[in-house]
Amino acid sequence: MYGAMDSDEEGIGHEANSDDEGDDMQRFPEFNPKTDMGNLQFCKGMRFASAKILRAAVREKAIQKGWEAMFVKSDRVRVRVIYKAENCPFELYASKMQHEDTLMIKTYNAEHNCARVLDNSMVRTPYLTEKFIDQIKLNPDWSTDSLAQTMSAKVQARVSIQQAYRTKKAALSILERSHAEQYSRVKDYTAELKKVDPNTTVDIKCDFNNPGQQPVFKRMYVCLGALKMGFKAGCRSLIGLDGCHLKSPYGGQLLLAVGVDANNSTWVVGYAMVEQECKDSWIWFLELANDLDIKSDGAGWTFISDKQKGLLPAFEVVLPSAEHRFCVRHLWTNFNKKFPGKALKDQLWAIAKSTTLAYFTKEMVLMNQMEPGAYNYLTEPERPAKHWSRSHFNTVLKCDILLNNLSESFNAFILPARVKPVISMFEEIRIKLMKRIHIRRDKMMEVQDPICPKLREILEKNKVKAATDCIPYGSGSPKIEVESIGGARYIVDIERRSCACRRWDLSGIPCKHAVSAIHFMREKPEDYVHPCYWTKTYLATYSNTISPVNGMDLWERSNDAAILPPQYNRQPGRPKTKRIKDASEKATEGTKLGRVQKSLKCSRCGILGHNVKTCHRHLPPKEKISKKRKLDSGKDTTNQFKAKGTKKPPLTKNELRDKVIQKAEKMKNKRDAHKAAAFAAAKTTIAKATTKSSTASTTTQAARANSKASTSAKSSTPTRSSQRIRAGKEA
Repeated sequence: MYGAMDSDEEGIGHEANSDDEGDDMQRFPEFNPKTDMGNLQFCKGMRFASAKILRAAVREKAIQKGWEAMFVKSDRVRVRVIYKAENCPFELYASKMQHEDTLMIKTYNAEHNCARVLDNSMVRTPYLTEKFIDQIKLNPDWSTDSLAQTMSAKVQARVSIQQAYRTKKAALSILERSHAEQYSRVKDYTAELKKVDPNTTVDIKCDFNNPGQQPVFKRMYVCLGALKMGFKAGCRSLIGLDGCHLKSPYGGQLLLAVGVDANNSTWVVGYAMVEQECKDSWIWFLELANDLDIKSDGAGWTFISDKQKGLLPAFEVVLPSAEHRFCVRHLWTNFNKKFPGKALKDQLWAIAKSTTLAYFTKEMVLMNQMEPGAYNYLTEPERPAKHWSRSHFNTVLKCDILLNNLSESFNAFILPARVKPVISMFEEIRIKLMKRIHIRRDKMMEVQDPICPKLREILEKNKVKAATDCIPYGSGSPKIEVESIGGARYIVDIERRSCACRRWDLSGIPCKHAVSAIHFMREKPEDYVHPCYWTKTYLATYSNTISPVNGMDLWERSNDAAILPPQYNRQPGRPKTKRIKDASEKATEGTKLGRVQKSLKCSRCGILGHNVKTCHRHLPPKEKISKKRKLDSGKDTTNQFKAKGTKKPPLTKNELRDKVIQKAEKMKNKRDAHKAAAFAAAKTTIAKATTKSSTASTTTQAARANSKASTSAKSSTPTRSSQRIRAGKEA
């Protein structure tokens, strides 16, 4: 009446007929791993589908009770288990039934005298992976220390940090499938994206230059339909371009195109995975102009970047009439290598922030007075001012940004995804964008202000500055003269929405002079904000939501040839997942500031590029040690041949325990001996290399001394020609 049975449970009970044929089912119960793992109760005659299930059940019970089990026999047809504690009477023996592929417990002694152990050898990585894979799936960024503590508390046994690391790695590889399998499903993923949103554009480029003429993955470009339509609905004609390295085994780079929404936030347009960052890959990626309805020459559009490799030549080919801005922070990074110092840095930023040609000229003159070399560097043809100074920017765009933070922030946003395989990476990016669009839209729908929040904050700051620093003078026309406390005067044209300082023209937000003039005309500054900053413009952009996509198991398989992964070039050492940061980016820890190391020189070998600690990495390769089979000379071979028909007596449980322990110790000693031999060989190699370098230096010094001696001897000995000349002079 009260027992709820699930349809997956097979122990519902068997109805016995008049001949009592159900007695066998009651006497020999069957083990169901789906329902019986939580409450393990072994008994004589219990049947298991396979030896693997029996071993998993024994391991689970041993870990639950805190005991250490030992598998004396463990194969497909036999399993014999005892406990590791001394004189423990527990024993379980199961073997295959006749005419069936089923294992039955034949011997079972449930008595034991074991105590709970903390370092349980039964707790291994496969067990932990199966146990915690669901939790790792929900939190893939789980730190190793926290994961180890959680596992230890759950299984009530010690779990090391290395075990936690291996468990997390194995679980993530299972969840994300293999890298090669994901490359083979790229076409299926493309079809699924186009199925849920027909406006989506996906382009895959393969390399067929191989002996089998098979498709090898090279590039993949994705522009989701919602991102495309949202950009056209309310974003300005400015796109930030950037590239970042992928950290998967196959490497590659991810190219990004990011726009600006009405709240001056990032709106991703498209992204692509390419083999490397070069002119050809950028030309292929810039074909997104077809998705955004950009004219063939790119007139009226502006792109900002960090001067990536091959990007400028690609613009000359694809979009020659488009404007291009340089990120001033990256410009300063290159500038600082030749002209360091805070004074020059501040002057460079003052030049970049100049909004008028008069201010630009003034700041450039100051730079020439401070450092003529820096002035010449900034005036070189490679970096014209139209690419990095506001004084030369176009006022139609209504965006005065100097940094490429749009793309940089998105690179940090997708940092965890850059380690994953191709489909997992694209899917995580899509899910992050889908959730971001949904959250931003819901938040903005609660805003009652007609202007977006970030722009409201800028406008309020300008109102405060206008009230404390500006004095307006009317002229009887829409043009108003505004005087600042410092004495500078600016003409504000309210009808044309222009100010002489050009801040209003560049950004579309009334500057402090414009706010003062608008207040003088008894009007609201909010009415003069450009429509690209309105709340309804923002909602028009974010009304285009990304459609959800089914999992990989539900995709229809393509009949085309499976795409192969690119060539795998594994670099020596542990794979690096963090980029080398500049000295200005490194965080300072502790109370002492470290110095910046310009160069390294090894004090042992005198070679530049490494120090003493890493000198062993630059030595010649190690000599290979042949593994010789060692004969056990102490073994008694006199009684190795016994009389025919004699049988060994069965080993006791303690003898079995000693045998297993001796076998494990023997393997451990073998590994330790191998490590010691490798260490000795490495030490010998280092000694030989050191001796060789000292001998070479001594030989070189001796050769130099001999050459000097021979030169001096030759110069002191007169030649025949010199003797003739002297004789002629004397005559």
